Parts: sequence; structure tokens; C-alpha cells
Amino acid sequence: MGLASTNRRQDELDLEQALREQNQRLAVTYEHATVGIAEIDATGKRLRVNATACAITGRAREDLVGGNVFEVMHPEDREEDWLQFRRLVGGEIDRYSIEKRIVRKDGAVIWASVMTSAVRNEDGTFNYAVRIFQDITETKRAIDALAESEQRLAATYEHAGIAISEVDAHGHLLRVNEATCAITGYSREELLKLTIFDVTHPDDRDSDISTFEHQTVAPANRYAVEKRLIRKDGGIIWVSVTSSIVRDAAGKFRYGIRVMRDITMQRQAREALRASERHFRELLEELPAAVYTTDAAGRLTFYNQAAVELAGRSPELGSNDWCAAWRLLRPDGTPLPYDESPMAVTLRENRAVRGAELIGERPDGRRIPFIPYPTPLRDDTGKLIGAVNMLVDISERKQAEANQKVLLDELNHRVKNNMQMLNALLRAAQRETRSAEARLVLSDASNRVGAMAAAQQVLYDAGNATTYSAKNFLEGVCASAKQAFSGSVNISVADCTSARLSNDTAMPLALILNELLTNAAKHGRNATGDGSIQVRLTKAPDSYLLEVEDDGPGFDAGEASKRASGLGLVSGLARQLGGTLKVERMPGARCVVQFVDRGAAY
Repeated sequence: MGLASTNRRQDELDLEQALREQNQRLAVTYEHATVGIAEIDATGKRLRVNATACAITGRAREDLVGGNVFEVMHPEDREEDWLQFRRLVGGEIDRYSIEKRIVRKDGAVIWASVMTSAVRNEDGTFNYAVRIFQDITETKRAIDALAESEQRLAATYEHAGIAISEVDAHGHLLRVNEATCAITGYSREELLKLTIFDVTHPDDRDSDISTFEHQTVAPANRYAVEKRLIRKDGGIIWVSVTSSIVRDAAGKFRYGIRVMRDITMQRQAREALRASERHFRELLEELPAAVYTTDAAGRLTFYNQAAVELAGRSPELGSNDWCAAWRLLRPDGTPLPYDESPMAVTLRENRAVRGAELIGERPDGRRIPFIPYPTPLRDDTGKLIGAVNMLVDISERKQAEANQKVLLDELNHRVKNNMQMLNALLRAAQRETRSAEARLVLSDASNRVGAMAAAQQVLYDAGNATTYSAKNFLEGVCASAKQAFSGSVNISVADCTSARLSNDTAMPLALILNELLTNAAKHGRNATGDGSIQVRLTKAPDSYLLEVEDDGPGFDAGEASKRASGLGLVSGLARQLGGTLKVERMPGARCVVQFVDRGAAY
């Protein structure tokens, strides 16, 4: 029997008792009753009402007395009440109860619980009826809300995306939802014949039973566990279980609630991640380069054996003083503060640092040159969570570079000496020959060898196997060429790029510059025999421009080419460098060689 029915039955009993006592105390209690009371005749006309009846209906006593009770009734409820009332008047029943809606005078609709009883004469004929009613609008709303809530809870329970079940103290399933059936593969009827432990994997069963039994008597009402379930089809899945206990007011066990989620894929992903991390660590251990990682604060979280061997000690995980394994030095030997180290910069500025070269001094005093490659580590949101650093020992490379430099210096020294000796021999032959034509040829050859020797000297002084300074080169070749000129010829470097050129361009460019200076000295002198030559070497977006300009009377490039082979040599060498020669007459002359340094990166 529902709560509402129980209440109505109790009301009926109370009203019956009230009616029995009413005959004795009516004059005192009638008017002050907390329920509405109305006496009506066989047609429903009110004969008498109390104050509560007026309050409930919102009408004055004079409005109610003489009026019909069915007139204030909601039209949808009127027929049922009228039929019951006719049965009462006809003697079929002595009383009836009904819940109906009443339209108050202000138009508001309220719910009322009405009990109508017949008062009969001694012969049983109908005399009048007594209607006792009370406002149950709030109760009705509460009951409707409760019913709706129960329906929603039931629907939520059944259609929840996670498995929910209720169990007794022995683990027998009392209630399950559809998700529980889906996870286990059993029907609802099959599950209600089982315990939660019947579908648990044997290896996890004892632990699950022990924990559940302890929970039923322990103060704690909840625990969580991950375990394996065996589905009806034999498949094994992992589930996350949260078990809760519902107790009565005395703390006694009533029933348990088990919430389950299938976490098989998460477990597999977790195992795959562990395997990946294990493989990654094994890979890092096998690397010949030192590798270590830190958290965002710089505390050490991992290092491989190569890092221990490089540093000369085994650091402690969780320490933020990895750098303490080293006394850091710059390549020139000056100390480098730890907070300026590449790793510190990476953690501070959240960026990778490349191109640094450092020297680490181990605790035993040994100094090791190395290149660090610190790189930030970020989570999915881009937040810095640490950094990884790889330290590449370049001791062998440095030793090889040192050996190479010794060999290169020796080679450059011998080539330079040989060129200087060849230049001296050519000049001696020039002085000794009596042939004017031979002297001219030997002079040109001597000047060209001198230019090549000057270029070689620049390469030797640079001490670099691949590049040289354009400015030093220009000044060296100009100085060598000037020694061969008679009279007053001033050569100045008006402009020169700060770039470095590849060594492949040195000899062709030296010969080109020597020929252009020689032509300027020949054709660019004024009437007194003096001359001024300006040299420029500038960088264009994808090439270089070498310009030699004099302030003399100028010359015709075609005629000059017929008289001597110098400009022809320049054109050939320019083509060797992927360039061209252009001669401009201004007055004076300006020779421009555009060339490409194929050994350099633009």
C-alpha cells in the first residue's frame, strides 16, 4: 500500500471518529475545525459551512450557503464526484473519498481531499451529507515531484553509461542496470542469480571477497579496486570498481552499491606506455652520448651510464645540481656561471639552445670539450615540465682538428715558401734577361705568382681550413701588387664586405684582382705618371661584386684585349667562378667582376 493510500485510510479513520464525537461537541468544535466542513442536501446545495471551508474556497459564508458544491469544482473532476454522490444519496454507499480540484473565487485551482458521508433517518432515508475537505495542493505537488524524481532516478540508473549494481551482504546481485549486462555479457535474469564474485577472475577473487567482507563491518563505506572479470563468452576484461555501503540509522548494513567501468583499453595503453618507457630508457642507456633529464625546476629525473662516465661521478636523482658535476668553462677557458649554461637558459626561457660549445672540468681535474643539446619537454597543453639534454664529447674531434691544423699550417707554410722562392727566381730571371719581351712575360708571371703568394699568406694566417676574411685577403693582394708598380700609384680599399669567403675562391680571385690592378696601373696614370686606384668588394643577395676603379684617361676594353692577355685571363677566371667581367669608361675606367662563391651558404 502506498504512502498516499495509507494517509487517506488514516484520514478516513480519523474523520469517522470525528463524526462520532461531533454529535456531542459540534457546537464547540464545528466552527474551529482545521478542515473544511459543509453540510449539503440531496442536490448538493450547501446548508451549513464552517470558517475553514470559507478559507479553503476563498469565499464568504453567505456566498457558500445556498450554493451548490459542484459549481466550484473543476469541470474535469465534476462528473466522478457527482456519480459517487448520487450513489451516496441512493443508499448504495454511506461514504466515499475523492481527491479533486476546486476553483477558488480568485480563480486559483487547488487540490482538495474530500470525504463525503451520508446522514440518514432512522428508516435509512437520506437526510443530508457531510463533506469534510482539506487543501492538499502542496502535498500533491510534493507527491508528484517525488514520483517524477523516482522516475528520473530509475531512468538515470537504467541508462547510465557505467555499470551499477546493488548487492546484499553476501555479494548476491539484487539489482543491475543495462550497462552491467553489457559489460559482463550476461542478461539481467542471469546476473540476478549470481554473486559479484562469480564473474571475478579467479586470481582476483580472494582479494575482492576479503575487501568486500571487511567493508560490510568496517566504519569505512567505500573502497576502489581494479580487477579482472570473466565475461559470459569467456573474454577477460579489466574493470575499475567503486564499492559503497548503504547503512541504516543504526549503522547496520542495508545493501551495497557497485559501480564498474571497463578499463581494458586504458590498462592496455598503460602497459604499452610502460613498455615504451622501458624501451626508451634501454635505448638511452645504449646511446654513446651522455643524456639526462630534469623536471621544470632543474631537478635530475634520469641519466644514462654515458653521462656518469662523462661527468666522472654518479649524481643523485631529485637533485637540482647536475651541473655541480662540472666546473663549466667557455671555449676560451673563462668560467661560465651555472645560471648562464645552455640547460639553465632552456629551462628559464622554454626553448632549445643550439650551437654552444663548452668545456667541463671533472672532479678529477680532467677537462672535456663537449656540445650540449638542451631541449624543453612540454605536456599536451604546451606547459614546460622539464628538459632533456644530450652532451656530445668532442675531445676526439678537437684532437683531430688540432692535428689537422698542424698539418694545414705546415702545408701552407711550405706552399707559401715555395711561391716566394718561385717569385724570387722569376724576378732574378727578369733582371738577367736581355730580351724586352722576355722581361715583360717574366714580370707578368712574377706579379701573378706574387698575388697567389699573398693569397696563400692570408690562408695561412687565417688558420681555417675552409674560409678566410675577405678584407684581409683584399688588403694582402693589393699590397703585393703595389710592390711591382713603379712611380706613384696609390691603391685604397674603399669598401669591403665583412663576410668570409670559401678557400676555393682564393687563387682565382687573387689572379683576377692582380690583373685588374695591373691594368689600372698601366692605363690609369695621369700625365705626371701618378695614379689612384680604388678597390671594392661588396655582397649582393646571391653573388659578390669586385670593382677596380682608376681616375686616369680610361681605355678601350677591346683594344686593351688585343695588346695584352690580362683581360682575357680575367674573363676566363670570372667564368670559372660562375661570373662575368664588365668594363666601364667614366672618364677613368671601372672594371666590375660579378662572381659566385659556390663554397659559401647564402
